[in-house]
Amino acid sequence: MALVLAGCSTRGYRYSHYETIDSPGWEREDTLRFTLEPVQHYGTYAEEVGLRTTSFYPFMQLALIISQEAQPSGFCRTDTIEARLTDDEGMVTGDGINHYQYLFPLPDATLAAGDTLRVSVRHDMLRSPLVGITDVGFTCVFLTRVAD
Repeated sequence: MALVLAGCSTRGYRYSHYETIDSPGWEREDTLRFTLEPVQHYGTYAEEVGLRTTSFYPFMQLALIISQEAQPSGFCRTDTIEARLTDDEGMVTGDGINHYQYLFPLPDATLAAGDTLRVSVRHDMLRSPLVGITDVGFTCVFLTRVAD
């Protein structure tokens, strides 16, 4: 898996990567995996899940389960997101025209210097495969340093 990594800039950018969902759609048992190489700083990191869809996605929302584990610190967390993709009238709320981009923030994570973060994302919908989802991504941004 190719990783897009960058050093901390003035904005604190650290990692952002998307995985493409193959046709005919996202199977329930297909788990997407992201690996953030060892972080340089003990600190707080903002995280978000990105989603790209088309108008073929048949539902107003999407349930996602995001599991994270950092080693060697042992940080471990699982979040469930009810990703709302339309308003109450069924109008798409994402950015775009034929393809729509969504960003869903996760709670901040505290990682230790040297931690490797492994993230897995899967959907928790009854229908499988899910059509209309083209890409799922994970972004992690360094926010603040924690005193050692």
